[in-house]
Amino acid sequence: MDKAHLSSPSEIIMTNSTGSYQQEPLTPPRPVGQVILYGVPIVSLVIDNNERLCLAQISNTLLKNYSYNEIHNRRVALGITCVQCTPVQLEILRRAGAMPISSRRCGMITKREAERLCKSFLGENSPPKLPDNFAFDVTHECAWGCRGNFIPARYNSSRAKCIKCSFCNMYFSPNKFIFHSHRTPDAKYTQPDAANFNSWRRHLKLTDKHPADELVYAWEDVKAMFNGGSRKRALPSSCFMTSVPTFISTPPPPPHSLNPCTCRHRNDPHA
Repeated sequence: MDKAHLSSPSEIIMTNSTGSYQQEPLTPPRPVGQVILYGVPIVSLVIDNNERLCLAQISNTLLKNYSYNEIHNRRVALGITCVQCTPVQLEILRRAGAMPISSRRCGMITKREAERLCKSFLGENSPPKLPDNFAFDVTHECAWGCRGNFIPARYNSSRAKCIKCSFCNMYFSPNKFIFHSHRTPDAKYTQPDAANFNSWRRHLKLTDKHPADELVYAWEDVKAMFNGGSRKRALPSSCFMTSVPTFISTPPPPPHSLNPCTCRHRNDPHA
């Protein structure tokens, strides 16, 4: 090639596309993993450094006796968020047999979330093995907010009065407690949006901002009880006889107690 021809900066030299340039091969995808869940192998992928399981495969195998709406509502009630896989990841799932060829998207959840979801459908509705006098310190921010003790030993049905208010010592079911609040000096009003039956699992949180993993897992297990909050007829109360810890038997204070309650269910005998 004439070197003088290269000295002109205004000219562009075109090279033959069939020359020595070779396209770099694509980076091979991460290998497909497998997790045994309730005896069934479920395909997993590593997404953002977390191993996640194919929710569709779980629904089509372990939870095949339940409808899409039941599974979706339970997942939302338990606070489980799906991560949508990319087209490349979707193709990997197809080739691994986890998804049908016609599928267009797939949600992925962590192993811990998959265990919680399946346990809420397939596991027994029995509280985790905790001491009889154990209670979760919980908080909600609906209306003026409130704080209380969630007592697993008393949580024997979806409407059990198992939460003792830390301000007035009254007992409420989880569904009613998120409507119960006290106007303290440092409280900020938050417009309640907890009318849905399942929403207490979303609004009721552990007061401790940095709880130990064992406490978090126990709290998740409690929230997964009783079908994740779906409305089902409760068994007769005689079927739920449990021992009640002595420390929770203190009677509520008189109506003229300080720090009056702003809950509209205060005088409701069914609260």
